[in-house]
Order: sequence, then C-alpha cells, then structure tokens
Amino acid sequence: MSNQFYHLLASWLPLKDSANWVLGAVIQTRGSVYRKTGALMLLSDAGHQLGMLSGGCIESDLLLQARKVIALGKSRRVVYDASDDSNIAWRLGIGCGGAAEIVLHPCNSANDFLRLPEIFSCLQQQQACRFELQIEDAFASFTPCPRAFSQRQHGSLKRADDTDNGKQILTTLINPLPHLLVLGSGVDLIPLCQLALILGWRITLVDQRLNPHKRENFPPQISALNTTVAELDDELLQSVDGIIIAHHNLRLDAAAVAALQARTLANPYIGLLGPAKRKADVLVAAGFDEAQLNCLIAGPMGLALGGDLPESIALSVLAECHAKIFGSSAQPLGLMSALGDTLPALNLVAGAAINRAVSNEEFLTKK
Repeated sequence: MSNQFYHLLASWLPLKDSANWVLGAVIQTRGSVYRKTGALMLLSDAGHQLGMLSGGCIESDLLLQARKVIALGKSRRVVYDASDDSNIAWRLGIGCGGAAEIVLHPCNSANDFLRLPEIFSCLQQQQACRFELQIEDAFASFTPCPRAFSQRQHGSLKRADDTDNGKQILTTLINPLPHLLVLGSGVDLIPLCQLALILGWRITLVDQRLNPHKRENFPPQISALNTTVAELDDELLQSVDGIIIAHHNLRLDAAAVAALQARTLANPYIGLLGPAKRKADVLVAAGFDEAQLNCLIAGPMGLALGGDLPESIALSVLAECHAKIFGSSAQPLGLMSALGDTLPALNLVAGAAINRAVSNEEFLTKK
C-alpha cells in the first residue's frame, strides 16, 4: 500500500468503526530523522499501522503507546532520541542519530475523528488541506487550500496566540495525490503507469485510439479515456500536476501541445517523447516556437540515468517529473549536502546547464 496520506485514509475509512484508533503526528524533530514535523499515521488496538513516522524503527513501540492511549483515553507525547543512551530509541537501535517528538491522540466519534473523513472528501476533489491539530487537546480543524507539493508535508508547531500561555497547535499541509496525465497508449507507457502507481499517484490515460484490447494492457486502477486533449474538461486539466505526451505520432503530439497551450493549467510538468529534433518538429506542426509556450515542455524528457528499456525510461521520466512537481533540483543528495542544499529547483528551460533534462533515448544516440 502506498504511504500517501490519501491512500492511508482510503484504507482507514472502512475500518474506522471496527477498531479503536489513534492518530500519531511528528510535532518536533532535531538532527537527522526519517520523517519531519507534520508527518501523520494511524494506529489501532487491533494492530493496524497505516503509514510510517520513521524508517520502520519505532512503529512497534508506537503501537504499544497507541494501545495505552486507547486504554486510558488520554493523549500521550513520546520522545525518541537516538543520541540519548537512556532513551527507548537507543534500545531500539535507531541509526539516524536524531530525535523526534510524537503526539498520539485518540481518533474517535467524540472528536469527529479529528476531521479526517472530511479531509478525505477534500482530497478526493484534488484539493489540499491545511490541517491544524491541537497538542494539549485531541481536537483538529482544517482549511481547504491550493495544493503545493513543493511544501511537502512539513509542518510547524506554534502557540495559538504567540504567548507562552497559548495552546500549542501543529499545522501541516496535506496534499492530494499528484495527478499524472498520460497522452498515448503505447506498450512502452505500461511500465510508466505501473511505476506511477507504486508512487501512489493518480493517473489518467487519454488516447483517441484507445480500444478495449489496449486498455487491458494497462493497470485497472488508472482512469482511461478514449478522447482527445482538446475535448478534456477544464476541471480535469486544472487538477493535473504532470503530463506525458507520447502518442508515437507527430500529428497527434502536435495537436496535444496546441490544445494544452490554449488551456489554463496549474503549471504542470510537461514531457514530450523523443529527441530534441522531434520536439522542434512537433512545435512547428503545433504552430509554436519555444518563446511562445505558456507552459515549458521538457523535450527530450527525463534524466540521464542510462538504460534503454521501457522500465528504465519510465524511471528517468518520472524522476524528472517528480522533481518538477516537488520543487527539487534533481541533483545527487551527496552534492547537495556538500554545497549546503543551495542548488535551485529543476529548470526545464532549454539549454539550462546545471539541470538540463536529457532523455535516455538521446543519451544512447550520443554514445
């Protein structure tokens, strides 16, 4: 099961009345930790563990702590400090070396299940939520807001009135699933859809040539539409965070580019199959040059990871798409650590030296 909070809630909702539940939230961290402030998970007295607040090191102890919360009917705050040899984290063998404080709240009908059912309804509409969790009392509220994946789920712990007497409140952003629009239905796109599903993303496949036989090749969990880009409604397009144009047909790709440039989009990643020469031909056929594009197009799409099989190309393309959606530089973490994490977010402008996107196809042709 994906650890996206949307999927956790989808698994939890059918079970919420069949067990007693606790919501766990990371409220403060120090040093190197696996999950940051604002991370959430659900645990039950029946042994359910939906989500993770570490790399798997503390979840067994969290389940014990959650059962205490349920038995006593009271919230708990637990600190796991890997630098303190007297702390439970030391005995659990946590290797990250940091510390995390976690609050565990009862999650039941008495506190409206901390508003989680309503939050799930919001996420289903591709709407993000700013979640506010009271620390001293097991109550929560939320406000719908625009999705912003670059903020991830990092939260902040503040006092309600900025005084020492004010109650502490954890605020964190809960995003819906990243939504990937795949234009085309070639067999090379099957691994791409499968990998995106592993990431927990929402996928919509669109191709006017789609037939039942082709549809059977793709995972049943994705949405599939036999239509053109021009016929897609605005609501669907505005919910999209990444677009892959891969019809294996220059005319259809050009029509897709023209239709997308004429619509209002939410600044998605757009990747185009093929080398740079093909991108130039597609833009000419669509009636655009690079300077006229409202939304930048990565072409060739993908990062230079090597490999020429569809699975490798899928990883390459989704890696670049993921970096764009989440506002990352797509650089090696070791290099970022050495430079103090000062590298800019991924730049899809043609010719950008530090972040230039090179597809596996082009890489192979230059060997």
